[in-house]
Amino acid sequence: MRYAGFGIQLAVTLLACAWIGRWADRKLGTEGILTVLAVLLAFGGSLYTLIRGLNRGNDQDTGSSPDRRP
Repeated sequence: MRYAGFGIQLAVTLLACAWIGRWADRKLGTEGILTVLAVLLAFGGSLYTLIRGLNRGNDQDTGSSPDRRP
């Protein structure tokens, strides 16, 4: 249940960035390139956030930390 909201967060982030990209494309006349870049940036950021969250979850579950050394 810890990551149940990630799908909604991903969808909202992608839609918001697509909307902002389309708006910027219309204002600047860049024919869609800003929309593509904004969506890719949103997806990359969301993926990074998910991976960091998963790594933190694993560290908490096992009681280990990457800073600890045996």
